[in-house]
Amino acid sequence: MRRNKLLCFGVPCLALSLAVGIAAPLLTTLLGGGAVSDSALGAAYVTVLGFLFVVCIVEVISVFKIDDSTFHTALIAGCLFVLYALSVDMDLFLKNFGVDIPLYALGISSELAFALAEACCCWYILFLYRIPISNRSAAIVTVCAMASLMGYSLAVIFGYGYIFHFLLSAIYIIVFCLILERVWAEKNVLFTTYLVTAVFSLAIGVQSVNALSYSGPALPVQGIALAFAVLTFAAFATVYFLFSVHTDLRAVRSDEYKLQARHFETRALTWQIKPHFIFNSLEALRALYHKDIALGDEGLAHLSDFLRGSIRSFDSDLVPFETEIDNIYNYAEFENLKRDGKMEVIFDIDFTEFSVPPFSIQPFVENAFKYSGVEETGGRIVISSYREEDRAVVEISDNGKGFDPSAVSDRSHGIRNACGRFALALGAHPEIKSEPGKGTQVKIVIDINGRGKKV
Repeated sequence: MRRNKLLCFGVPCLALSLAVGIAAPLLTTLLGGGAVSDSALGAAYVTVLGFLFVVCIVEVISVFKIDDSTFHTALIAGCLFVLYALSVDMDLFLKNFGVDIPLYALGISSELAFALAEACCCWYILFLYRIPISNRSAAIVTVCAMASLMGYSLAVIFGYGYIFHFLLSAIYIIVFCLILERVWAEKNVLFTTYLVTAVFSLAIGVQSVNALSYSGPALPVQGIALAFAVLTFAAFATVYFLFSVHTDLRAVRSDEYKLQARHFETRALTWQIKPHFIFNSLEALRALYHKDIALGDEGLAHLSDFLRGSIRSFDSDLVPFETEIDNIYNYAEFENLKRDGKMEVIFDIDFTEFSVPPFSIQPFVENAFKYSGVEETGGRIVISSYREEDRAVVEISDNGKGFDPSAVSDRSHGIRNACGRFALALGAHPEIKSEPGKGTQVKIVIDINGRGKKV
């Protein structure tokens, strides 16, 4: 059976907080100290109390702004703030300004805040790990706690309220340890559980000081509650620090997952091109052989060169622009073989220091061949590239029949595929301008300092 690290952490925390909360005021009283207000300690305490108030605000805001946040931590922070606001240190600080609150009122109010804070800690752990609790068990614990709280309220007037406080503390300690035992036995332990355990223990310690001072044999001692308040704030600060680190790591993982998803989607789009192009090429090759065996042989040679030169590109997200131009040249030569009138392909290349997705420009050239009107007038395609500041510009224009760009999604799988790959790989969005009877112009702008940098 594995060792319960939660109890190994929680029990010493509880014991140490309880020991300090009992021994510190009693020893100070026995040694002749206590009931002395130091303005510097008072100012320090008010400062820490201000930090705890900020914690309350942060917790309330997080309930509405953070999806995985719950109201339990806001309740814990609020109850702890009230508890520390009613502590001995605050009482001694207020006496410097002539504010004298009856001890029994402070005692009852602080005990109520303590009881609520500890109940919220238990409730939060039960909620966090989805631990079921029977109605009978909840009723027994509630009745015992309420009886102890009522007993404290009556006994505080006579100076014996601390006895009922320790009875109530014992009930909460037993319940909390049983909860920790269930957590360790059934669930994976979150680090937050250790911090809630620490806060739970600190609340017992500071209220022990309050109970002994307000309704017990000890005199009010300044500085003890300050130490507990600092540790409580440190616990919440640790939670916020770990949450910040976890959020940053989650953001990094999210970016990595998005990058992987973009990679996989790009790969899927690339593989969609393979059958699309090969089927078209085989159909054209068959037509060449039916027309002329010599033309078929020449077409087969061009197709072989094209496939041999491009097969490495299929395994890459990006290729140098020169590689894509070579592929287009081979493709154009192959296409021209099956046409009675040659398509004139002009390469006006002024800039090549950038990358593009493999086979991303070919669909636009293929579209120009398809709608060139070469049988009637002779076709011309101009492929140009140039640099504008930190951007590479690629233009593909033709003097063909043109088409309605709004119909691209319905009529051209290749163009839709190419536009999607440019967007995924480079964040670029090809602009297509075309009118029936006036040809087509495609413009692609690529950031060469970003993902479009030459590979």
